[in-house]
Amino acid sequence: MVNFHYRENFFDSSTKAIDVYDEGDNPKYALSLYYTSERQKTFAYLGRQKHNFKIEGGDAGYATKQEKSFEGKFKTPFRTVWGVMKDGEVIGEFTTKMAFRPKMTFESNEGNRLFFQSGFFSRSVTVTDRDGREIMTTKSEFFKLASRHDLEILDDTYDSALLILLFQVFYEYQEHMRKKSN
Repeated sequence: MVNFHYRENFFDSSTKAIDVYDEGDNPKYALSLYYTSERQKTFAYLGRQKHNFKIEGGDAGYATKQEKSFEGKFKTPFRTVWGVMKDGEVIGEFTTKMAFRPKMTFESNEGNRLFFQSGFFSRSVTVTDRDGREIMTTKSEFFKLASRHDLEILDDTYDSALLILLFQVFYEYQEHMRKKSN
């Protein structure tokens, strides 16, 4: 079991790297938002969904890239899909699921699956594998300008950097959907 924590940037659309700290408060990873076009950047400044994230440090660099469409409406009309890359090579897909509670699934090219789900009202997230084993749990501050996230990784099967990155994408997507529903 290993713990990490980080605090998001004050400005939502900032591309400044966020330090992710380990249990000893040592910076272990750098997590950041990035844009693939000026259009994405403009929409982010206008309060639209943040799209792509990357994490560096550790043994590998990971990134997510949302499918090229307007919130997934053209290619996959009922879900949003991100390609997940490790050192520039696609290793899987991270996909939204229609449900009452926010849910997303990461499926690796090898067929491994991780399920991300949050509580109906809470911002906490539980990550399980195909067999229902808990891989990670998270807690996030509520009502803060720059949210703090505490992550507890319970299983070392997956790279911590990958889990942190996927959590950030899930968290941002869930917040985006909550804002849209208001």
